[in-house]
Amino acid sequence: MIGPVSRDSNPLDSALTDSVSSSSETTASLENFSKRFVVLRHDVGPEFVRTTSSHLDWMFETGESLSTWSTDLVSTFDNSFDLPCAAIADHRLAYLNCEGDLGGGRGSVKQLLVGEYTRVEANLTGLLFKAVLRWQDRRGVCFARLEVDQRVLDSDCGLAESRSVCGLRFLVGR
Repeated sequence: MIGPVSRDSNPLDSALTDSVSSSSETTASLENFSKRFVVLRHDVGPEFVRTTSSHLDWMFETGESLSTWSTDLVSTFDNSFDLPCAAIADHRLAYLNCEGDLGGGRGSVKQLLVGEYTRVEANLTGLLFKAVLRWQDRRGVCFARLEVDQRVLDSDCGLAESRSVCGLRFLVGR
């Protein structure tokens, strides 16, 4: 698991500056990494109905629930990537700390990324969610920009049963 960061971490790390596209976004973002996020690997069980494939659930604290998107698995969070995702039902805040068996034959989850984020104003049409993420891993404090946007459904993406098909862009600071 890649864990949360100390609130004392230096938010002016060059990785954040490089991961955000403009200095005005950086200024707005640096002041408040107060919301939590988690990326869970969900290995599905026989009673899970949405999909039969293991996948990632990206969960972001938004008030009393977690806004959630599902993607295919990725092998590392060290590099930037862009892939289809599905908007799924909001989850309970308890999933921020959840690991292990989900019960009821739904499978199990493992935390892959745990950290904090701050929303960045999304002023482009079709951009649903934009945030700067901060977490701790073997390299120290890491930053990335995450964008979720509307996408045209590709019949091969395997996400046709979702509420809406989107794209998730994960841009790691260098």
